[in-house]
Parts: sequence; structure tokens; C-alpha cells
Amino acid sequence: MQIGNRVIFDQDGRIIFQTGEMQGDVSHGDITSLDFVDIEYGAIDLTKYRIVSVNPSTKQPVLEEIPVELTPEQQRIQELEDQLLLMADAETGGIL
Repeated sequence: MQIGNRVIFDQDGRIIFQTGEMQGDVSHGDITSLDFVDIEYGAIDLTKYRIVSVNPSTKQPVLEEIPVELTPEQQRIQELEDQLLLMADAETGGIL
């Protein structure tokens, strides 16, 4: 199945969102209502979280933590830092 682009626009014709064309076992689904929520600037750390949906009854954003993928070098640094912490803990008699 091939589905064309769905364009959502405001009262002035300014494009808000486009789904893009799709192919395969997909559908747009029916829109029975549209709403919005304004989130204050800086209220969500968008470097750590993404908004995946909005709870329609509370109008609160539903967030998902963005997984942090470390490079091999960053992983090695993390391992060495952990080893240093464990060594310091053992030497001082258990600060951790």
C-alpha cells in the first residue's frame, strides 16, 4: 500500500507537520480531534529526554529518556573511573 503525505497546518496555512509518503503496511489513521499544549522554554532538558506523546486528559507530556551511547574510548574511561573509585573505597575503608 502506498500512502501520500499528510500535511497539518494552522489557521494561516503555515505547515506545522508533514508525515511524508509511506509505503508498506501503514496508514494515517483518522483524526477526530486536534489539541495543543504549550511547554515553557527550558522546562524539559531535550538533550536527555524526548517527548513521545501527550496525555490527552492531563495535557502533560510523556517523556522518554534518550539512551546515551558511549564510544569505546568513553567506555574505557568509565571503566577506569569505576576502578579508581573502588580502589579509593577499599583504601579508605568504605566511603561508597
